[in-house]
Amino acid sequence: MKSILVKITVLVFLVLEMSCGGGDIPDCPSKMCVLSGEWRLTQIYANGVLDTSIDLEKYKLTLIMPNPTSAPTANFNRVNLTGVTDTGIWTIGNNNTVLTLTPQSGIAEPYIIKSYTPRKIVLVIERDVNKTGPDEFEYVLEPF
Repeated sequence: MKSILVKITVLVFLVLEMSCGGGDIPDCPSKMCVLSGEWRLTQIYANGVLDTSIDLEKYKLTLIMPNPTSAPTANFNRVNLTGVTDTGIWTIGNNNTVLTLTPQSGIAEPYIIKSYTPRKIVLVIERDVNKTGPDEFEYVLEPF
């Protein structure tokens, strides 16, 4: 009985390790393929402090799968915190460390990719120190 329990435990750990242990998925030829999907904003940190004053419920980001999967850009759809919808192009650059969303307005929004797995993306924006307010925002997104 004890050996069966040990085998089941090992099997569960192996499945978890393979399913969400890192950002590489064998069927995906690029990091864009890994990040493709529907994401919701779950947390915002301003200068390292969790901001609970903002309602994050409306924010949704859909990073559409590149077609072909090796393409350097793809489309995105987004619902902002205010409920306003926009679309555009997304890409990953700077050696897979920067996610750039370029809405139809044409103003690129570069986000530093702090970490990502198929279960969680952490993006960072560092603001100009000459502006008032926080110098760094960290956004945590999870699939929905």
